[in-house]
Amino acid sequence: MQNRDMRKTWQWYWAVILLSVTSLSGCQVSDQAPEADNREPQAEKQIVTLSLAQQQAIGLTTAQVVEKEVQPVLESFGRVIPRLQGRVQVTSPVPGRITPQSVERIPSPGVVVRKGQVLAEVEQTYSASERVQLGVSEEGAGGTMQEAQAALAAAVAEYQRSERLLQDKIVSRKRVEEAKAAWLQAQSRYETARRQAARYHTATASGTESPRRFPLVAPIDGVVVHADLTAGQQVDTATPLFVVVDLSTVWVEAPVFEGDLDKVDTKSAIIIRGVGKETRTWTGRPLYAGEVVDPLKRTASLLYEVANPDGTLKLGMSVTVELPIGTPQRLIMIPEAALIADEGNTGVVYVRQNTTTFTEQEVSIGPRRDGFVGITGPVHAGTEVVVTGAAELFGAMPGHLATEE
Repeated sequence: MQNRDMRKTWQWYWAVILLSVTSLSGCQVSDQAPEADNREPQAEKQIVTLSLAQQQAIGLTTAQVVEKEVQPVLESFGRVIPRLQGRVQVTSPVPGRITPQSVERIPSPGVVVRKGQVLAEVEQTYSASERVQLGVSEEGAGGTMQEAQAALAAAVAEYQRSERLLQDKIVSRKRVEEAKAAWLQAQSRYETARRQAARYHTATASGTESPRRFPLVAPIDGVVVHADLTAGQQVDTATPLFVVVDLSTVWVEAPVFEGDLDKVDTKSAIIIRGVGKETRTWTGRPLYAGEVVDPLKRTASLLYEVANPDGTLKLGMSVTVELPIGTPQRLIMIPEAALIADEGNTGVVYVRQNTTTFTEQEVSIGPRRDGFVGITGPVHAGTEVVVTGAAELFGAMPGHLATEE
């Protein structure tokens, strides 16, 4: 930019001197002063001449200026967030400790897991108060089982007695069927009481009995982004031990100021770009139109669903979103590499005039789309602009560009 400013400064300098000389000459020829010319002097176009050898030396290439239909957009900074049910926490179903056998199973953050995959194993343990309660419950379950066992024995005896009386034709068949039903009910109650007593006994058993163990499994396909456990660690039922995220589809949250909400076409897809020099783009499908405005920020958040099969978009990542507004416009566009932009909304391009001559043209910068940038100025569709080599031409003084032989 300094070279360009210097060129303009010298152009104005020589123009002013030329006008001064012309004015003095006019005063000597005529006694009547000429009318003042209020027109500002026009800066000469910068013309650079390069031989074919010089063009080859800097690898100069050109591209045609095109006219494209472009959708006006409103840019906003967005944030990548997990989709609903796309981020799941895994907790222990019982208080206990992570078994030593879990060492080889526990995945590290960043590991891809599948739904149903065993991530660790918990061995159930009890506090002192829980053990006391379990002991009381075990005694009660044992008493209930004994009562059910006695009732079953009585029911069996009654059924057998009814069978003998039926053979002697003392009771009816109905009486035998009633005794059989009572026997079956007593047997069911006894089995239930026996299983309950066995569970309490297992829970309070010493180390000689097999402890109760529960697997921790991945609830969805995804990537482990949090793993906070080690073998032998005591765990409870409230603390998340794993966080699994499905990154194949993510959401992008885009805040829009309330004054711009009416401009945005909330039913159309959007273009999403990475922040910085990232040129890759994604398409966002509208999900939510932002019906609530933040009372402090005065913005409403729009939600878009984005396919992310390779996981390039990370949770929490900042992105640039292009929200469609208005109707499409036809713009003159050039490759972004052909533009040398300054700090404002203007820049310079080099137009090929013939085989060896290139003219510097100042243009105004418009929207950017898919590697192209819109411009306004004395450049028309169909003309050729320098793409590779534009930076070498910039700063060259009018005339031949010197290159090393």
